[in-house]
Amino acid sequence: MGWKSAFVARGNSESRSPGTQQILNLWEWGKDITNPEALWGDEIEYLIVDLDPSWSRATVLLCQESILQQWDKQTNEKSRRALIKSLLGPSQYPLTIASFPRLGVKGQYSTPHYAPSQSNIHYRMLPPQLLSPALRHVYMAQKILGRRQRPIGVHVPLFQDRDTPRSFLDDPFSSKKPEKEDNCVYLEGQGFGCGCCALQTTFQTETERDARWLHDQLVILGPTMMALTAATPIFKGFLVNTDSRWNCLVASLDDRTQTEVSDFITASKTCCSVPLTRWSSNRVYLSHERPPDIANACRQVRVDESARQQLLEGGMDESIALYFSHIIWYDPLCLSQDDIDSMSPETTHILQKFQHGVWHHVHLKMPDASIGAGWRVEFRPMEVQPKDSENAAFSVFMFLLSRAILTYRLNFYIPIELVTESMQRAQSLDAVTKERFWFRRRGWAPDGLDSIQCHPQNGCAHTLDESTDGAYTLMTMDEIINGERSTSPARFPGLVAIVRSYLLDRELLPNEEAKLIGYLNLISCRASGSLPTPARWMRNFVAEHEDYQHDSVVTEKICYDMLKEVAKMNEAD
Repeated sequence: MGWKSAFVARGNSESRSPGTQQILNLWEWGKDITNPEALWGDEIEYLIVDLDPSWSRATVLLCQESILQQWDKQTNEKSRRALIKSLLGPSQYPLTIASFPRLGVKGQYSTPHYAPSQSNIHYRMLPPQLLSPALRHVYMAQKILGRRQRPIGVHVPLFQDRDTPRSFLDDPFSSKKPEKEDNCVYLEGQGFGCGCCALQTTFQTETERDARWLHDQLVILGPTMMALTAATPIFKGFLVNTDSRWNCLVASLDDRTQTEVSDFITASKTCCSVPLTRWSSNRVYLSHERPPDIANACRQVRVDESARQQLLEGGMDESIALYFSHIIWYDPLCLSQDDIDSMSPETTHILQKFQHGVWHHVHLKMPDASIGAGWRVEFRPMEVQPKDSENAAFSVFMFLLSRAILTYRLNFYIPIELVTESMQRAQSLDAVTKERFWFRRRGWAPDGLDSIQCHPQNGCAHTLDESTDGAYTLMTMDEIINGERSTSPARFPGLVAIVRSYLLDRELLPNEEAKLIGYLNLISCRASGSLPTPARWMRNFVAEHEDYQHDSVVTEKICYDMLKEVAKMNEAD
């Protein structure tokens, strides 16, 4: 059904009340479920790239639907890549890169080649053929564009190199604002954000209580892991001054009207300056066991008040009722007339429609009887890594850290507004070595655990110091991951040391231990800066290429050679 008939305004109750009842029914059924099995899984997104040696040209291969029709297996990283490669031609490769570097340039960047639309203002830069033909994606795009009533566009600051024009102006479509902004790359269309690739992990917990605690700790870890995995330094053939895809995704799925944007700009003077949109960092904590000085939500959070009251009256506490009533506040993006006609509180399909239209960096999943799953938490901020071994390292690290969090009941709580601030810091150029992030350095562990030692090779062998200064502060990535180094007692031993302590209590075979230690060393080296992020590796490759003119331009030949090198990496990995 059309967006105008389905969603006249936010707050239309035609689907909200049944959706809220479905939430209550599922929560009531699942709130006491226990599942002691520590299951977890990862989701790795790929780009299919054609490397044409005759033209030294790399293009995005638009063949995803045919590949998916032939592939229904779940295997490990290497097997997945090999299986996809077997379905491709000799010059075609499945690459785990966060974005295609020259998407949207003038000329050919896809195979087959399609020109942007001359008549549809929503496809002036990226042709509609780049969008997946799956109906869910088509409807989602229509609803977002229909509601906002203007093209999707984002200005990404240009990286200023030695010979980059100091008054750079990207080639816009008219002389009107907001299409012109000095020293920025202008990206118009959902494909720039939605075409980015991520590494996502999901962890099953034993109880609802554990899921809510883990959810909150992972919310705080989001900026840390996004900076560690930063892999998006190039957009539309230009080096940009950011390293992450995140804000581009925020813009790609922002369905706010111009009036709502203006209202936020006014409100942001007294609240968080980062908008809360369909795709954004979390602004709600779920556990009622959080410290008393930590508020459960940012003041910017909007809720459907009738849904909130319905959830509270149904037995939910304030935090989890706030979480779900915030999701219900948004319009479902893919609601059909059949969905409306077949609504029933006994099913969950309306709830799924709401949840599939809101993407926060951590997502709570209630038990699902159809697949035998218990309470789960999905972690979404990490960028996909070029090498299988790197994706495996970050996936395993997050699983081990999640187990340590639940085993030791680790408390990383900081005010939710500081998480939002750190998410912005995490996207800056070389954030992993140049930025500092808000993190808890004191009161993070129960009595007896705070004597964890930093690993000797990292130069830190001090116990936690119970001084009277603030419990949380700005810390470097090296301090968060590898521990604080100081002549005075260190306050935080580092996440790697915590995971090592957790592993000491597990019975591991020598080969298992060796592999896990290798993964932890990779994380440690990435945090210290001795192992570059994919974003830094790409910047170095471009800077050292013989065709680079130090003008921030990533030419067709540079892009081809870089992606060819990425393909070689995985063959040797």
